[in-house]
Amino acid sequence: MIDISYQKKFLKVNQIWYPNDVTVSGLLRQKRKADILFVHGVPAAETKGSFRKAQEFHTCMNDLTRPEEDMLAAVNKAVRYQFRRSEKDNIEVCFYTKEDIRKAPELLSKFSDIYKRMYQSKGSDTRLNMSAVKRYLDADAIIFSAVWHEGEMLVFHSYVCDDTDARLLHSASCFREESADQSMIGRANKRLHWEDILYFKKKGLLRYDWGGISDFENPNGIDAFKLKFGGDKITYYNVFAGNTLLGKLAVTAIKV
Repeated sequence: MIDISYQKKFLKVNQIWYPNDVTVSGLLRQKRKADILFVHGVPAAETKGSFRKAQEFHTCMNDLTRPEEDMLAAVNKAVRYQFRRSEKDNIEVCFYTKEDIRKAPELLSKFSDIYKRMYQSKGSDTRLNMSAVKRYLDADAIIFSAVWHEGEMLVFHSYVCDDTDARLLHSASCFREESADQSMIGRANKRLHWEDILYFKKKGLLRYDWGGISDFENPNGIDAFKLKFGGDKITYYNVFAGNTLLGKLAVTAIKV
């Protein structure tokens, strides 16, 4: 289970991932010091009764206990070609743990800059929530991966993870910028996802969660991209509950 709290504007949010044997009702009874309790990966049985309005969440997951050759065979043929093609691009794949970030804290600024630039290219001012990232780092519950080319970071991914599950949290690149080699960055992103899967498999984790699918029947471009990696279609539930009067008002406003 991953359990972190961070500030988001004027609200304190407590995020819990994969609660396992801990029930949502039990978490609320603990009187946690947060305005909002956001629990991910809640079993269906818990969403009944007072939590019947829990959000149904669709995703795809790769079973990391399968043999590597079987996992690769399940990946779309064209994507597998992109893996091989990227090996000629002279790229370097790196992974960063809590200890690596402690030794090189400037990496966080690099991740933040790429994330901001990606959204700027879409016409949005969305920023990386550094407060949340630092809380995940404090809990040793986040891993970053990145592709470098000639001293420049092209792509980065981040994952919240515990001993059994890794869940994609961020995926960012600047492929929309005019100076970008879009083909190379596209190959690098696909290759990085595959290297991420192998990394977590070697660490002994059981599942690789792609972080959400909006619609299995009518997948958008990002959904279709994720589904090409051979994962299983999974549905679980998220519970978003107010834990203080302020939090309850905020949750009601969001639902409305």
